Amino acid sequence: MPELLALLDFGSNAARFVLASIKPGRGFRVLREDREQTRLAAGRGRRLPARSVEATIEATRRFLRRADTGRPFRVVAVATGAVRDADNAYRLATAIRGVAGVDIEVLDWKEEAALGAAAAMASLPARDALVVDVGGASVQATRVHHGAATPLASAPFGAVRASRLFRHDPPAPREIRTLRRQVGEALGATTVGLPRHTTFIALGGTARALGRIHLAARRSSRGVNGLRLERDVLTALCARLQDLSLRRRRRLPGLRRDRADIIVAGAVVLDELVSLSGLPALTVCERGVRHGLLLRETFGVECLA
Repeated sequence: MPELLALLDFGSNAARFVLASIKPGRGFRVLREDREQTRLAAGRGRRLPARSVEATIEATRRFLRRADTGRPFRVVAVATGAVRDADNAYRLATAIRGVAGVDIEVLDWKEEAALGAAAAMASLPARDALVVDVGGASVQATRVHHGAATPLASAPFGAVRASRLFRHDPPAPREIRTLRRQVGEALGATTVGLPRHTTFIALGGTARALGRIHLAARRSSRGVNGLRLERDVLTALCARLQDLSLRRRRRLPGLRRDRADIIVAGAVVLDELVSLSGLPALTVCERGVRHGLLLRETFGVECLA
């Protein structure tokens, strides 16, 4: 009989939950997916906000109640950048242990990058790629060459954290320039010397949001996975977002209201990295770390190599 797995993914912007049926070594089927915006990366300094911790705990309780169908299930809990960097991460870890009965596996940045790259390679046909995952707290860049992934770098410019640089609404030009410069200094080296046939693959909520905004403007009903955004289209979209106030961004077709306050920073990060790479386009990948975790739990760690 297939195993039931409850996956708790405590991301830096949102908590995501998956209930899946797994046949080890063969495949998996997603039965349920839930998402709750918790903003663990919203704290100042190296601390998780108390309200975000409480929101994460309550969202976990709700999901586990819904997942309880009478069949036993295994629980896997993971966390990424915000929890990885937090001095008070023990508060969340202790509470989740009490609610879910498991310890949180805090992924280091290389593990997070490898999981994202595995998800991208399983979802898209590219064999040579630069995979950039813009989360809430951090950005991971991974080079994939002939299907083999090498994590390159991580930097604290996730969409939530990077938005702290903006004191104006809409952001002032000097604030945008500062973010672009800092992204280039931290991650620019990962874009140097890429062959022209390299595919720039973007993971994370920012990339998905940009894809949906682009499609909504064209009244297209296709999904975002595999969507190619040409460099000039991406730059124009980024410039448009920079000029809109938060109130106007919240009314923008294709954009979730709860992402409107962080979309500009995330878009600037991606636009700057695509520009530095010299590659002609960005390809959106709808999958991410949680899909990589499902692959790991189904096929073992070898699938991430």
